[in-house]
Amino acid sequence: MRYSLTNRIRGTFIGGIIGQNLGTVGLAEPFDCDLALRGMQSLIARGGFDLEEWNRLEPSLSNKEIAADLMLLSLVWATLPIALFFHENHSSLRKNLLLTITNHADPLLRDGILTVCYLIAQSLNDKINTDTLLSEITSFIGETKTGIPKLLQQVNNIIITNAGYSELQNCLNKENNASNAIAIAFYCFVTTKEDFRLTCLRAVENPQYSRLCGAIAGIISGSHNSMTGIPVTWHLGLDEAKLAQWGLTSFSQVVKLADAFVSVWSGAYEVLPQFLELQEVDKSNLIPPLEAIAAPHIIRLR
Repeated sequence: MRYSLTNRIRGTFIGGIIGQNLGTVGLAEPFDCDLALRGMQSLIARGGFDLEEWNRLEPSLSNKEIAADLMLLSLVWATLPIALFFHENHSSLRKNLLLTITNHADPLLRDGILTVCYLIAQSLNDKINTDTLLSEITSFIGETKTGIPKLLQQVNNIIITNAGYSELQNCLNKENNASNAIAIAFYCFVTTKEDFRLTCLRAVENPQYSRLCGAIAGIISGSHNSMTGIPVTWHLGLDEAKLAQWGLTSFSQVVKLADAFVSVWSGAYEVLPQFLELQEVDKSNLIPPLEAIAAPHIIRLR
């Protein structure tokens, strides 16, 4: 593997923040961006995925009446910690993803989340094979009546024939922003998967889907290229104002969060017992203290 898992997870989180910020330029509408942060804190504190805890953290998602693309964006961030924690086991990943989105009746949101999280998992595993990727995604989604598999097939055909970005625009669904955003992010990542900068810049070209496309492309490309592949000037450009909307005060907090997440995921560390309740965690520090002891029960839970 070219990059360590820790470096990839750092890249996933930072890549998504950068990608979404690129696509948010000029948009005044506020957006709650701390869903992934809360989910990662929960997994660290619990030593694994807890459905009841996840439902407690994200109660507002099922009640929000927002556009499909913004709902998908919320769900992408909310389910990101699950994709990171279960990236090695596709069956566990799919099962837990389906459990978390059962309250969202729209099949399109379901297929969108499964597509994005599968791409994240394969990127973290360094197993992106462009020749088989489409069939893998279709298999992971399973039986469905949505148009996402067909749209991705059209995008894949464009990629195979080396057609340009303008040709991609012609095959987009005229009515569905969410599926279009996934198609654009998929195209931009697959065609320039070794170049984080170019992937994100191309993903936000279409102003109608820029925020969602930027976030998805940034997350996937960040997990594939890791922090090493993100231009230094880009993540240094995340000032306090941009980080504040994520519940962060400094860039180093993201690094510490990713490191603690991998430590707990590995089963080599666990959170000290007195800090197991998430509400007791010092919010200014974000990360509860870790004990350097063997924790095989965490591995078994995964």
